[in-house]
Amino acid sequence: MVKISLFMVGALVGSSYSNPVAKDDYAPDTLAYEHPGSVIRQMQPSRGGAVLHDGINSTGEYKDFGGINTYLSYPSSKKTDIAVLYLTDIFGLPLVNNRLLGDSLAKAGYFVVIPDLFKSDAIPSDALDPGSTFNMTAWRMRHTVAMADAIVEQTIKTMRSELAVKKIGAVGYCYGGKYVARFLAAGKGLDAGFTAHPSSVELSEWDAVGYPLSIAYGDLDASNNASARSSAEATFIKGGKTYQTSLYAGAEHGFAVRTNLTDPKKRFAQESAYVQAVRWFDAWIK
Repeated sequence: MVKISLFMVGALVGSSYSNPVAKDDYAPDTLAYEHPGSVIRQMQPSRGGAVLHDGINSTGEYKDFGGINTYLSYPSSKKTDIAVLYLTDIFGLPLVNNRLLGDSLAKAGYFVVIPDLFKSDAIPSDALDPGSTFNMTAWRMRHTVAMADAIVEQTIKTMRSELAVKKIGAVGYCYGGKYVARFLAAGKGLDAGFTAHPSSVELSEWDAVGYPLSIAYGDLDASNNASARSSAEATFIKGGKTYQTSLYAGAEHGFAVRTNLTDPKKRFAQESAYVQAVRWFDAWIK
């Protein structure tokens, strides 16, 4: 086991990191480079040999399960008994960041399953840019909670039956965070969960969580403001739940998947959220 101290992490971030996007040239749509940097390979708390993919090409494979296009990324052992169900943000599988992050979790020792939550209708990466004419209201009407529930439920059943998974931890980013909460309820099929900057989670959904849950927040994320965070934590405390929350300074909504890695605060937040997820699953589903 590799033990990591805060001093070691600070040294690694300060001396080992490099990023191909120069600060003056940074543009929000340069998504290919906005994924966990190579420094994280040295920060794996339980598997020192695990490495992250440094390029911009994902290394997993696609397979269809009952009409759901699914991205699979295997650990070096090729074992599937301990798995992470990855529930994406609104940009879905087309965004390489999501696949790269899935590959990184696989290289940390987990079999990773990423279903297409949007049936080939994920939001384009430029949809939120100024001047975009993308109709978000119409898109949301096409993708209801019931539809997402059905995809997640079917994927969990597939993991248990066809893929021989014994324990499932789920990660959810933005949009996907709501479904981590919903499927951590009793009898829904998950054993533990992690979410970063979750979107549209209702207090009743937090209250129904019955398994260990870790949350990464950014202090610049208006959708998870101080009041919302306090309400969620009060619910966890009142219910005696097993939970952990971390708040990262200078981190905006979406930081765990895509952010400006030339900003030290944002880079630290993204890398730390990744380590937070891995450590949580090491503790609760290994």
